[in-house]
Amino acid sequence: MPDMKKAVVIGAGIAGLITARMLSDYYEEVCIIERDELPAEPLNRQGVPQSFHPHRVLPRGGLILEHYFPGYNDELITLGAIPSEKEKIVIANRYGTLVNKADAASPFNIASCSRALLEWVLRQRVQNIDHVSFLTSTEVTGLMVSEDQRSITGVFTKERGPDQPIEMLAADMVIDASGRSSKLIRWLDKIGLSVPEPEVLKVSLGYSTRYYNIPFSIQHEWGTVITESDPEEGIRAGMLWRIENDIAGVLLFNAGGNEYPSTDPDEFQKQIKQLFASDEISALTDQLEPLQGPRGYRISESVRQHFELMEHWPSGLLVLGDSFCSFDPIHGQGMTVAAIEAETIGKCLEAQRVHPEPQFERQVLLRMQQEIEPAWWLSSVADLRWQGVEHVGTSQLKGVSFAQKYINLFVKQAMKRSSQENHNHLFFMQFLMNALILPPSEFFKGDVLNMILNDNGSEEEMELRAELGVEDPGLFQQRIDEIIPSFQLEPDARINKILDSLRLAMSK
Repeated sequence: MPDMKKAVVIGAGIAGLITARMLSDYYEEVCIIERDELPAEPLNRQGVPQSFHPHRVLPRGGLILEHYFPGYNDELITLGAIPSEKEKIVIANRYGTLVNKADAASPFNIASCSRALLEWVLRQRVQNIDHVSFLTSTEVTGLMVSEDQRSITGVFTKERGPDQPIEMLAADMVIDASGRSSKLIRWLDKIGLSVPEPEVLKVSLGYSTRYYNIPFSIQHEWGTVITESDPEEGIRAGMLWRIENDIAGVLLFNAGGNEYPSTDPDEFQKQIKQLFASDEISALTDQLEPLQGPRGYRISESVRQHFELMEHWPSGLLVLGDSFCSFDPIHGQGMTVAAIEAETIGKCLEAQRVHPEPQFERQVLLRMQQEIEPAWWLSSVADLRWQGVEHVGTSQLKGVSFAQKYINLFVKQAMKRSSQENHNHLFFMQFLMNALILPPSEFFKGDVLNMILNDNGSEEEMELRAELGVEDPGLFQQRIDEIIPSFQLEPDARINKILDSLRLAMSK
């Protein structure tokens, strides 16, 4: 690119830190602007209201973080985070319970830790980069724009506090990574640019989290328990897991706006007993020492902006993370999607440096949309099972009903084969898709459909056959291609190599 001297990142959260690290490979100077005063230790920040609640990095995000922050996972473990291969995992749903032993081989090792610890470890790495600086306790109040109104040339800033002056900070690139509280649309409106109508998932979700101390006496009895929801029966999802330094958490979740999980300690314990695998969770929580009462978090909607549709998107401006597309946190996609977006920007910068193309920023936004499409679609498919959740906007979601019925039968068959044949290959296949490693096109596939359509005329099978509308197995793939989105993803040699090795291992 002609000018790659200074970049400004708005927001010092996980998305901002990954972005700054990526930009440090291309710009002579990178400045991160953050409205909070950043803590010197791994502590929750006021500007991240959901930081109290669980966060996780999916395997796809772990690959990207390891690229930009080599050894970060080992560093987390050194600081008390829990390596995933040491955890027995219990997964429960309406079809039964699956136990994955702690010594089971896994190609992914993602440490379990708090959001505060992960952010702190990444921030220490970024702070050690000579040409990256932090401007804290400072708010961005608007965008600086060129005379022809086509380029962003920097930002207006103001130090937090009364009677502070507005200052200007020039930049060749500004990237908004400020999250759900982003003011980007307001700033664009001030310079005469209106944005397209976004996609909105009116999810009305709620979750409550409580933390406990793990007594030494049960350290070796530990296991993560994930209990899936059953929206048709009104059964919420739950999770019991361990984070760093002998601290455990219990989370309860449901969507649709009906009876959010309680923040009353006694009622919270009663609601635990209404979950699948309630016996496993109750047996452990009864031995834990509560650190405080449960805390709740509520989100009315998930929003996916479509800035790439703007004819006059200004040069020198990009956006990612929750400012670009926000997700239901229960699926754990947010940090991983931000990492995918940052990596996508990096790939585009590399290509642009060699072969400059016009409308660079708009093309980047388009590529990011293509890369995050699976995550948005999968989370929407899951959330739309809850009564009261609604998708609105000019963009339509394809194949939701079919996907829901397909997944129901797939999970039922996976649980059956796990118990009868003593292998978890089908569950692992679904895990890879939800981990954003396996493309949905490899999961929703004709030969897979033919394999799971063998349930002796069960209700799940009849519903799926009715949705499919064809009986000839030779037409299954054609029909799936008509129903499910195409997902135009860029080839990724790193992921293809992982998938090839996993396919080989599963075939043995």
